[in-house]
Amino acid sequence: MKIHFFLHFAPFRYHNRAMKKRFTFTIVAIMFLAAFAVPKFAVPVDASTAHATSTISLASASTAKSQPLKYGVWLPFWTAQDGAQDVSLNLDKLNEVSPFSYEIGTGGKIIDDAKINNGSWDGWFSAAHSLNVKIIPTIAWFDTTPMYNLLSSSTARQAHEDAIAALAKTQKFDGIDIDYENKAVKAKPYFSLFIQGLYTRLHAMNKTLTCTIAPRSPATDIWVNPPSVLPYSEDYTVLNKYCDEIRVMAYDQGTVDLAMDAEKGSSTLYAPVADPDWVTRVLQNMTKTISAKKIMLGIPTYGYEYQVSWKNGVTTYQQVRSFTYQDAMDRAELSGVEPTRNNADELSYTYQTSTYMTIPATLTSYVSSTKPKVLASSVTTPLPGNATNTMFVSFSDAQSSLDKIDLAKKYGLRGVIFFKADGELDPATWEEIQ
Repeated sequence: MKIHFFLHFAPFRYHNRAMKKRFTFTIVAIMFLAAFAVPKFAVPVDASTAHATSTISLASASTAKSQPLKYGVWLPFWTAQDGAQDVSLNLDKLNEVSPFSYEIGTGGKIIDDAKINNGSWDGWFSAAHSLNVKIIPTIAWFDTTPMYNLLSSSTARQAHEDAIAALAKTQKFDGIDIDYENKAVKAKPYFSLFIQGLYTRLHAMNKTLTCTIAPRSPATDIWVNPPSVLPYSEDYTVLNKYCDEIRVMAYDQGTVDLAMDAEKGSSTLYAPVADPDWVTRVLQNMTKTISAKKIMLGIPTYGYEYQVSWKNGVTTYQQVRSFTYQDAMDRAELSGVEPTRNNADELSYTYQTSTYMTIPATLTSYVSSTKPKVLASSVTTPLPGNATNTMFVSFSDAQSSLDKIDLAKKYGLRGVIFFKADGELDPATWEEIQ
């Protein structure tokens, strides 16, 4: 998943049995956190078992016999303490937790960002296991060239597989989640071999291989003229065969989908984290090759702020920063505005500021549209003080999450997984897990 960096930073109803489970776990978790003091990590500076059939349609998945939906969360190392405390109070609702804890460094070395290997998390993991919650840590890698160099070398690749399997065995994890992003297209066959090799090693120990992958919309939604050979670095057929669970990062939509932009982004600001209509199109495309019963739908719990403007039939979106739910609500209150439900079923608002930010081209996108109404009104309405710049915030809340949960149930998916449990998601989100 893309790591989201930051510049700024209801009562529950349960039956007696559930209350007892929660009370027992909460006591254990609080004692663990107090005794071991899971460290708060500094927030980095902002930038951004069985093999299934090879083909299954979304329509057939939707009519399949319903199975209980599984729920999981990614627990990021940079908010480990706050996230762990929040998850602790809701752990009895979950089936799996993935500490976003390991990354790959120089020479393929596995770096333990969350300091799991020193034993400080043992009590927390033990409490989770007592509630039959699986611990499946994520190993992340984003460096294109070093990744290709390692995967394309059979010796280095197999050593890497051995190291990951040894980590899972030593730490007694239930499995491993592989989140290797920014892969070169030419790495595709080698990544397939890596997944196959890791599958063999983990299954020999009765452990789960989870694969986290980017969403894939229909090519005609992404390119005006799609290339004859699509530049993808993952072979879905291989992943469907060897990954026990496939997590789809169905978020960070922004303005990437041309069809959705044209459909919903004319005369209004539209750069959602994950419009349920877009998520549906992603699922329709991906389930042509990947079994719905293996898919865990990634659900965002955050949002983005954009600096927006319009000129000559083009709306410009410049991504300024990511916001947690609480960040976004605090900014709205500070700006004296009330978030409203938009056409992507997320919360959003605009506010004016006198500060203009220089945003790199990589975080700037352009959408052909008539002038958004909110920008049109700013021309004739005096702006407060010296304000000259419009900011647009779109973010996920509990209702947005419920939309995706309903989609997962409708189409017979394995489950959903939230990115991210950082202690700042909409608290009402936990009530939607059922």
